[in-house]
Amino acid sequence: ARQVSIQKGLPEGIAAETGAKIFTFGSYRLGVHVSGADIDTLCVGPRHIDRSDFFSGLYEILSKHKDVTELTTVPDAYVPVMQLKFSNISIDLLYARLSLSIIPDDLDLLNENILKNLDDKSILSLNGCRVTDQILKLVPSIPNFRTTLRAIKFWAKRRGVYSNILGFLGGISWALLAARLCQLYPKALPSTLLLRFFLVYTQWPWPKPVTLNQIQDAVHPTHKVWNPKLHP
Repeated sequence: ARQVSIQKGLPEGIAAETGAKIFTFGSYRLGVHVSGADIDTLCVGPRHIDRSDFFSGLYEILSKHKDVTELTTVPDAYVPVMQLKFSNISIDLLYARLSLSIIPDDLDLLNENILKNLDDKSILSLNGCRVTDQILKLVPSIPNFRTTLRAIKFWAKRRGVYSNILGFLGGISWALLAARLCQLYPKALPSTLLLRFFLVYTQWPWPKPVTLNQIQDAVHPTHKVWNPKLHP
């Protein structure tokens, strides 16, 4: 961030303070990752560092790093991503440009105000972190949720029904289902939650959506909010 800021004409003192932050999301952030799984990460940068700077400047830096292999970029994807292996650990790295001149150390991604004046790709890139943090915020017991979700994911993978690419549910979908169950039975232990998971969802009145909280209107009028009542 400092190098790009200087290249864009910012004084060196200010460039040193602009900064950028890395956040994790997905199974790693939820605490249910397994050995060999990739780590979903998000880089958040200030308003003067755009996506092209990220995919060109950072790519050049990483391509020269001795511990980085299999470095690729997909800037034109629905959610632009940079993929790499760092010390043989697979990482998917997204980028979101915020409308801030300096990225603070205590940045809260759940703060709706950070979405102000963002482009669609940045909002999509932020979604993973925001959803993951919201799940952890809404479940009554994080340890019980994690143990239950680990068991559910293990079952789904063994049964061959864990893959959104193949038309099944992906990691975030299983996490949402497990989180809702934890809300329904806030004092239940993981063994009970696992049993009730199958009982509840075999009787669920599909296609009624599974939600963790009330659907809220968009804070900013240009943003889209999923609402099946408005968009069935």
